Order: sequence, then C-alpha cells, then structure tokens
Amino acid sequence: MELGALLIPVLIVLSGAIAIVGNAVGRNIGRRRLSLLGMRPRYTAQVFTVLTGMLITVTTLLVVLALSQEARVALFRLNEVLRETRRLEGEIRKQEDRLRQLALGDIAYLTNQEVVRDVIDGAQPTRIVRERVLAVVERATELARENGIGPDSAGNTLQLTPPNLSWDAVVNLVDQRDTSTVFRLVASQNTLRGEPLPVFVQMFDNQRVYARGAVLVSARIDGREGREKVGHELLRVADQAARLARGQVLPPPGTIVTTPPNAFIDVDNHRSAVTRIAQARGIVVVQVVASEDIFTSGPLAVSFVLPR
Repeated sequence: MELGALLIPVLIVLSGAIAIVGNAVGRNIGRRRLSLLGMRPRYTAQVFTVLTGMLITVTTLLVVLALSQEARVALFRLNEVLRETRRLEGEIRKQEDRLRQLALGDIAYLTNQEVVRDVIDGAQPTRIVRERVLAVVERATELARENGIGPDSAGNTLQLTPPNLSWDAVVNLVDQRDTSTVFRLVASQNTLRGEPLPVFVQMFDNQRVYARGAVLVSARIDGREGREKVGHELLRVADQAARLARGQVLPPPGTIVTTPPNAFIDVDNHRSAVTRIAQARGIVVVQVVASEDIFTSGPLAVSFVLPR
C-alpha cells in the first residue's frame, strides 16, 4: 500500500480530533469566562481557537515529516533538488546531442582503438625512459589532432584515465618494469571530432612469442584445384595462423586492440608456393612458419614451407 493512502485518512482523523478538543476547550473557556494574561474571555477563547489551528498544522507537518522522506526532502532541500534536477536535465540534453552526433558517424576514435604504441626498455636510465614515454604522448597528441581531436578547456588534447593518474606516474610504472615493455595509448570511448580524447595506458612485456622457423599451423592443399584456388587457400591458412596468435601478437597499429594480428607474407614466397603446389597436381602439406623471431609487438611475419 502506498504511504499516501494511509497517511491522508490518518491526518484527517487526527486533525478532526484536535479540532474537537480545541472547540471543547474554547467552549469551556467561554462558559466559565476564563481570562488569559488579563485578556477578556472572548479574546481568550479566540486565542485558544488560533492555537488549536496552529496545533493542527504543526501536528500535520510532524506526522508527514516523520513518515515521509520525500516530504522532508521537499521541505528542507527543495532548492538543492531543483538545482540537481536542472543539472541532470542539462547533462541528458548534452548526451542526447552527443548520441545524435555519434549516429551521424563523425567519430574520430572508437572505443578500444589504439592511438599509438612503442617498445620501451624499462632497464634504461629513468631519464631515457621519461623521454621515450613523453615522446609517445607527444606523437599521440599529434596523431589525434590530425584526426580532428580538439583540446579541452585546459588545452589538453589527451585526457588520461583514470583521472587521478598522471604522466609522471606512468613514467614510474614503465621504469619499474625493468624490461622491454610494449607501451601504448588506447581510446577509452567513442570520441567525436572536436572533442578531447580520453585514453588509457596498456603495458606488457615484449616477449618472444615464436622463434624463427616455428610452425604456426599446417594444412593440406590440393594442387589440382588451379592456381587461383590454391592462392586463396594459402591466404586462408595464413589467416588461421593469425587467429591462433590473437592475444599473443598485437594487431596492426591504430586498430581495435581485441582484433587478431595480420599475417605478413612475402609476395615472392606466396607466388613460389602457389607454383609448386600447382605443379604437384595432388595433395600437398603446407606449413606456415615464422620467417623471423616474432615478439608481442609484432609484426606476424610468416612464410610457406613445402616438403622437398
């Protein structure tokens, strides 16, 4: 049951009871011709009538305030609530305008899109680490401006998130890793052209993922399918190797951080593999191998190896 449905009849009954008591007191005073503070009995009765009305109002307020938090807010914090309401309405209008702009597609950066990356050796002196980190930030700022990002009220193109994190603190984090570190800045939300760009930092060890010559994946390809089909099959197998490397080797710069890397293949190696498979006129086992040591930072350079 709603509180108002119970509160209203209670207040009506309580007010009626107070009025009856007040009326009885007033009549008793009038009958006995009592005087208050030297006033005439008639005026004394009027004073008690007024006090009774005031008591009804006070009692009503006390009951409402005791039983209803909303009533307490409305009575004592109404202006504050109205100001907050206007602020929220303004924020809602602002977000609605922004959503309309996002729907129009005028987006400079997508959520989780890489802005810039670098590999920094944390074992270097702190001064060198600081210079490298600030150089990455400067390059990210330049790229963001070229893509239409604008400054905030303080003149900053990049807004580091979370807000309590500083670039000095980021420098210290890289310096403390004391190893080869992939350092990159990533957009934390969809950002329109003209807006400042919120970014967060990602750091992880630049480890060797595949040694040169390591087999990433193998496949059987039929050379009787024709050169065009064989060429497509080789690229499909290379893409499979790239999907298997997802989460271990970074995707190309400037892409969404969760996408798989691209497999980089030498054109001559691809052409040679197509020719040998087509000439075999049968099933050939093809291996996709790392053409060089592959690290977390990439690229995923691979080549095709066929049995001799």
